[in-house]
Amino acid sequence: MPFFIDYYEKTMCPNMVFIDGPGNPFREHILQLSTSSRSLQHAICALAACNLRQKRRLSLGQHGRELSEKRLDPIDSQSDAQPEDQSLSEEYQHRNIAVRLLNEQLNDADKSTHDSVLATILLLCHYRMAESGVAKFQTQFAGVKKILGMRRMSPYPLTRDAAWMEALFTYFDAISASVNDREAQLNASFFGVLPDAQLLPPGSENLVGCDRELFKTIVKLGRLNLLSQNRPVQSLLNGGSHSRPNAVSRSASPLGSPFKASPHLGSDHLFNLHQPRFDSNGFSTIDEEDILGGVGLHSPTAYDDHRSMFWREWKDARIALQSWEFDASRVVASLLPASSASPPTGAQVRDLGSLSEAFRYAALVYTERLGNPNVPSAHSNFRNLVSQVVYYATSLEAGSRAEKFLLWPLFVAGSECVNELQQSIVRSKCREIMARSGYMNNLAALDVLERLWAGERKDDANMGSKIAGMSRRGPFNWAKVIGGPGLDMEWIMF
Repeated sequence: MPFFIDYYEKTMCPNMVFIDGPGNPFREHILQLSTSSRSLQHAICALAACNLRQKRRLSLGQHGRELSEKRLDPIDSQSDAQPEDQSLSEEYQHRNIAVRLLNEQLNDADKSTHDSVLATILLLCHYRMAESGVAKFQTQFAGVKKILGMRRMSPYPLTRDAAWMEALFTYFDAISASVNDREAQLNASFFGVLPDAQLLPPGSENLVGCDRELFKTIVKLGRLNLLSQNRPVQSLLNGGSHSRPNAVSRSASPLGSPFKASPHLGSDHLFNLHQPRFDSNGFSTIDEEDILGGVGLHSPTAYDDHRSMFWREWKDARIALQSWEFDASRVVASLLPASSASPPTGAQVRDLGSLSEAFRYAALVYTERLGNPNVPSAHSNFRNLVSQVVYYATSLEAGSRAEKFLLWPLFVAGSECVNELQQSIVRSKCREIMARSGYMNNLAALDVLERLWAGERKDDANMGSKIAGMSRRGPFNWAKVIGGPGLDMEWIMF
C-alpha cells in the first residue's frame, strides 16, 4: 500500500489537473482524507495498480485488438472471474475491499455524509476510466446525487472543501449524458444556489479544462438531445413544469444560421435514500424509476409543442455558444486560489483558451447534428466546425497537460469527421493522451471512432453519404456503436 499511495501522489496527482501546485486537491485533500479512511486508501491503491498495469501493457504494445474487443464487450469488462495475473489479482483485491468498506460507511448515518465517501467514489470512478471507460456510470452518478441529497439533509454543517468533488461529478455526469443518450442528473448546486448560477466553482478549469461559463451550455446538451427525439425530459428547476413555449421558426436550422467566425457508478440490493449501496464494481445499485423519482417529466400533448420547445432551447444554446468568448483575465483570477501557486504562464493561458475553443466548436458540432439529423457529415457546415476543433486541438503546446482534457471534443468532432487527414490527427491525439495518462477510456473512444470511420467509408461507397446519414438510430453516428436496447453501460469521454 505505501508503494501504491506514493505512486498516486508522485506520478498520478500532477497529471490529474491542468496546473499542478500545493493546492492540488487530488494530493492535498484526498491524501488528507485517506489518513482516516481505509476505503479511500484501498481506492487509491486500486487506481494506482490499474494505472501501472495499463501503462505496462501499453509499453509492451498490448493495446491492440485484444484490449479493444475486451473493452467493448460490457459483460466481459464487468466479469468477476479470477484473474491469472498476480498484479491484476492485487488490483481487484484493493477495489473489492474499497467497495465493501464504502458500503459499510453508507450504512452508517453519520459516516455516509463524510467527505471521504465522495472521495472514495470519485477515485473508483477514475478507476473505471483507467480500466476501460465503459461501465454503469449513470447509476454511479445517480448514487452520487442521492448521497449529496443526504449530505444536504444532514444536521452537521456542510463543508465547502468538497465543492471541487461535486464539480467533477457534475462535469462527468454532463459529459457522459451528452454521449449516452440521456439527460444530466447533477444539474444544480447542492448548496442552495439558484439553478442559473455557476454549476462549477471558480478554478474548475484546472480540474476539467473547460471554461466554467461555457460549461453552463454544455451541461444542457444531453437534455437537448432528448428533446430532439421527442423524448421526456426533466422539468426546468426554476420554473416547475414546462409551459407551452413560443414556437421557433424552422428557419432557425443551423444550415441557415452562421456560426461565430474565428481565426481559428450487479447487486441484488436496492439503492435507497437511507442506505445507498454499491456493487462489487463500485457502482450504485439503483433502477431507472429511482433515478427519475421525484422528477417532474414533461409529456407533450402535441408533437409540435415538443418541437417548438426543442427549437427554442436549441436556439438559446447556439446563441450562447456563438457569443461566448474566452476571458483570460477572469480565468487567471479564478485559477490562482485553485492552484495556490504562481500565476499561470502565458502559454498555459493560451492552451486553456485553445482547449475551451475546442469544447465550444465540438458543442457547435453537437447542436448542428441535432438540428440536422439527416444531413451527411460531408456537408460544409460539419466540415468547417470539425476543422475548427482539429485546429484548436493542434494549437496546444507540445506535450501540454491540457491535452488530457481533449477526449470529448475529439470524440464529438471525430464522429462527424470525413477527412482522412483529420481522422489521422484525431487518432494520433487519442493515442498520445492514452500513452501519457494510462487511462483506457481514450482507447475505448478511439475504438468507437475507428468503427464509425470504417462503417462510414463502406456506407459512402455502397449507398451514398446522404442515405448513410439517414440510416442513423438517433441523431448521432456513435449511437450505432455504443447504444442499443437494454444496454445499461455507458462510455465516458474524459
